[in-house]
Amino acid sequence: MKRAVNVLILTALCAFAVCCGKKADPLQETLGAYILRGQEGIFTLYRIEKIDSTTFRTEFERRQHVFDLKLEEETNLYESYIIQGKPKNAARHLDAIQRTHEVLKGLDSLRATMDGRMDEIAYYDYVFSGQSVIGDETTNYLSAYASITPALEVIALTAKQKDLHKSGGRAIPGYLQMVKSDEDE
Repeated sequence: MKRAVNVLILTALCAFAVCCGKKADPLQETLGAYILRGQEGIFTLYRIEKIDSTTFRTEFERRQHVFDLKLEEETNLYESYIIQGKPKNAARHLDAIQRTHEVLKGLDSLRATMDGRMDEIAYYDYVFSGQSVIGDETTNYLSAYASITPALEVIALTAKQKDLHKSGGRAIPGYLQMVKSDEDE
């Protein structure tokens, strides 16, 4: 009997500790840190729902498609300026074509280094509602969208779902450095 009472007391204490020691939601902390960007303020998450996930394979396919379209557009512009006899404009687009080819090669290299991880989750898409208060300024997030990696890095935050994957390449390890080094050249 004494043992049963001790177990009940221990169980009650554990339940109390769980209720009182409730840790903050890691998604709220992640979104709050991203939204506040180091400023003094408060972010309150009212609702969050996971709506999708993207694998590295899918993200590489998206990036490939984006740069294939860019290559096609730049090539059409280059050819158009050649026909019009505007060599300066054509040269600018020829440079863009060459940079795009370099990015496509870089994507192939990054893909090769991630071969065993291609089917892992790159990021999750969420729809959320919340509010941030920074000083006298209050911002409401009603059905806002965020892409967040499994390591809890926000890679995109937008009001429109259709804009959510524009910066998804950031989830690919080495992508930003590759694109930045290409821009620096």
